[in-house]
Amino acid sequence: MEDSELVRISQGSLAIMNPTTPEKVLAAGRASGLRKGSRVVEVGCGNGTILALWGREYGISGVGIEVREDACRRAEEAFRASGLGDRIAVRCMDAREYVPDEPFDCAAAIGASHIRGGFAATLDALLGMVSDEGRIVIGDRCWRSDRAPPEFAREWPDVLTEYETLGTVREAGLDVAAVIRASRDDWDRYESGIWRSVLSWLGDHPDHPERDFMIDYLHRLQDEYFGYGREHMGWAMYVLVPGFW
Repeated sequence: MEDSELVRISQGSLAIMNPTTPEKVLAAGRASGLRKGSRVVEVGCGNGTILALWGREYGISGVGIEVREDACRRAEEAFRASGLGDRIAVRCMDAREYVPDEPFDCAAAIGASHIRGGFAATLDALLGMVSDEGRIVIGDRCWRSDRAPPEFAREWPDVLTEYETLGTVREAGLDVAAVIRASRDDWDRYESGIWRSVLSWLGDHPDHPERDFMIDYLHRLQDEYFGYGREHMGWAMYVLVPGFW
């Protein structure tokens, strides 16, 4: 099964496709200084929920970049339903090919670091999209400590500890203005949403040729989460600002 279809089945119905909440998303926007007139780009915007939240609460304008056509349609619907269709648009394309016409005030990648292959590459790409005074918000996985079991850590070679994340941020000439972490309840809610989506799909597709693959996929996700993930894997949004040195 193609990755885009797998994401559509497992996460397409989730309002926020990450282990966080609307309140925490708004907190990240507030820490970023978003306000009326701020121009924001979100790489890998999914179904548009985050931009819609920021648009309603802070009056931003901007653009979401998303490669999956089904997600692009949902994002457009979300912006129209929120009365933001004239201020926030969707570009349905590979985010690696996006070049802005002018710098943004804020660039975000919430759970989308995989597009560039990790935190450092994502940070570098977002820096190229903002003005000299621009803010960056990255939501990404992190190790809760440097003691994750090797057999689990090898499955996630691009994940950093938070101390490594801090070093990467400073090397880029930035400071961390805020960190907004996922709680274990956030993780449970997010993972459970994925499991329910897959189970619903299995119930609706008893004769699908990919049924055995999806059963195995569900069980692998649960094995990973209960065996290692809940204890060792974290997730957080980092609000980054230009450094003062």
